Amino acid sequence: MRSSKLWAFVVHLILLFFIVSVPVSAIPPLTTVQDTLYKADGARFNGVAYIEWKSFQASDASAIASSSVLIPITDGALRVRLVPTSNASAGAHYFVRYHADGRVQFTETWNVPPSATPLAVAAVHVAHGASTGGVITPPAGLTLGDIAGLNDELAARPVKGFTFTTNRVVMTGSTGALESVLGNLSDCIHVDGTTGPCGSGSGSSGSGPGFVDQEMPAGAANGSNTVFTLAQAPSPATSLELYRNGVLQRSGIDYTLSGLTISFGVQSTPQTGDLLTASYRLASEIAPLGALGGALTGSFPEPQIAEGVISNFNIASAAGIAESKLALNYATHSNANDPVAGEKAALSGTAGAPSASNKYVTDADARMTNSRTPVTHNLLSNEHGDTTAGNAQRGDLIVGMNQGVIKWSRLPLGPANRCLTSNGTDAIWNTCLFTGFHAGAIPFTDSHGSLAESPLHFSWDHSNRRLAVGSNWRPSTLTVYDSAPGASVTTLTVRGAQGQGNHPLQTWLDPAGAEKARVEANGAFVTPSIETVSTTARAAWREAGTAVDPSAKLDGDAWYNSAAKSHKTFEAGQTHTTPQVLCASGGGATESTSLVQLGSCTIPAGLLQPGDRLAVKTTWSHGGSNGDFHTRWRWGSAVAAAYNSSLSAPLAETDGTIALHTGGAVVSSSNAITGAVVSPKLEGLAVLYTGGLTIGFEGHLMNAGDSLALLQFTVIRYPAQANP
Repeated sequence: MRSSKLWAFVVHLILLFFIVSVPVSAIPPLTTVQDTLYKADGARFNGVAYIEWKSFQASDASAIASSSVLIPITDGALRVRLVPTSNASAGAHYFVRYHADGRVQFTETWNVPPSATPLAVAAVHVAHGASTGGVITPPAGLTLGDIAGLNDELAARPVKGFTFTTNRVVMTGSTGALESVLGNLSDCIHVDGTTGPCGSGSGSSGSGPGFVDQEMPAGAANGSNTVFTLAQAPSPATSLELYRNGVLQRSGIDYTLSGLTISFGVQSTPQTGDLLTASYRLASEIAPLGALGGALTGSFPEPQIAEGVISNFNIASAAGIAESKLALNYATHSNANDPVAGEKAALSGTAGAPSASNKYVTDADARMTNSRTPVTHNLLSNEHGDTTAGNAQRGDLIVGMNQGVIKWSRLPLGPANRCLTSNGTDAIWNTCLFTGFHAGAIPFTDSHGSLAESPLHFSWDHSNRRLAVGSNWRPSTLTVYDSAPGASVTTLTVRGAQGQGNHPLQTWLDPAGAEKARVEANGAFVTPSIETVSTTARAAWREAGTAVDPSAKLDGDAWYNSAAKSHKTFEAGQTHTTPQVLCASGGGATESTSLVQLGSCTIPAGLLQPGDRLAVKTTWSHGGSNGDFHTRWRWGSAVAAAYNSSLSAPLAETDGTIALHTGGAVVSSSNAITGAVVSPKLEGLAVLYTGGLTIGFEGHLMNAGDSLALLQFTVIRYPAQANP
């Protein structure tokens, strides 16, 4: 009977779908609702908006399924895109609950019209009880009673629970309502409705460590109940993340956990309609204990494979077991080509003669020893079997003559010994060793192959252990200096070897062998400090600079940027420019009542860049009491700032800043006079500065008989530097 009613319900439901079906578009239209929400005390609202809707049909015939969405509201900002309901099927609307501070603050009903521009909440809010939805309605004249058995089936069907949503597996919740299983799309679902990574279990018998995501604790959220129960005990307890209406609750403040039981504090009691979700970890699997059987022997937790389980046929080639035939109890192939006993013994040496049956002879054989005892013998003897005649070659040397017989003689030879050499044809007598060198001269072979010296260009001071190359001047351990007349050049080259790698090209050590300085293989010079001396002819430090900042920078790096015309440094992972004092000097004095330039600062072309800022400061002295005085300073041809004293003040000071941009400059200035302060001034100047300009400082007296002096003026540049 139950089955027949169900089939009748399905048939009538299908007919209903065909009656009301219309073409459906792929993407329904959307309207953006965007607004800033405030609380009654003027503070911006912070919390979440829980937006729910029942199934309805959009204006383009799209079927919108029942669902909900949770929208965070931070610092009052609300933004959500929704399908319009004002032109949808009758009754279509959105029910909105605003959650904050652990409870529902207020609720609203929205009827969203179509709009190409964002709408405020006031434009979609409707009073409770007002009709919603649009002109799309189901066919007239069809009621639920017209479909046989539909009312009974609808009464018996499960109802949708609070967490029911689309595109999720459905389970029955604690109240019997249909709830959606929550978790990651890649998780597996357990029979109790919990989710976790595939292969992980749930409950106390799972294969853990398991994970439970967004479980709804059992218990009534009714404004008075404070005790709720989890399906399993979190392990560790600190892994529990408990949310109330999307707001994370604090353990020990909002609630306490004991095993499976969650107890809320009085101030945090869940109210009617509140949504509680919990995510936590489970304990790891307990290792099995006890004796083993079957293919395993021994006991847990250290089982072993039983004898006879592994055989030849069930060993896969992928096991990669390396075979050593001589070590196997049961050989897997023929031994026909194995060495015989005598051949095996010969591997460690044999005293027998090598033969077809004795093929292996090693240096363990006494006859194969490497030691040889030197034997005294004559040059022309059986030990030297070379009796082949040959012609003497240029440079061949035969030492000593004894009764007409040529013999070998041991060096060194005395002055009386003679050397017989050959020029390729004849034998010629020469002195065997040349003994006429100058003191300290170092012998070498010249371009003719003869022994030679150059006492003025290559010498050694043995007493002081000093070597001179290119001269005989020996003031230090090594002196390299080309003193030859003419266009001589002294050059010292140290070239890295093929395998130089990161090894230094040069290293300087102290007497104890500690390194003092070095030249790296990449040319970097490393030393604790460098002392340079500037002269009237040249600065001690000169850097050509780079138009683009280095790409690889370390803290402490410093360089000159030739494009920005500024020095830069690198600290704390950021590039910084160094301020430049462009001018700092004393000015002139005047007793004139006409305007006089008392000082100037000339800025060359190409120095100033867009984004720079200049600070301009002057100090003036006024003598006498006949009247006031007037000062001003010029930015090129334009007057940047002008000041009139209101009193016969003895001192005055002006401050100004100039912010440079592509089209000109913006000047901000003010002055302080003894007894009075003039309000700041801000204005823009269109004077171009790329071609250079002069900042002039001018002044005059209002009445004759007084004096005015520019005591000091300073112009400082702060170069542009972008550090986003």
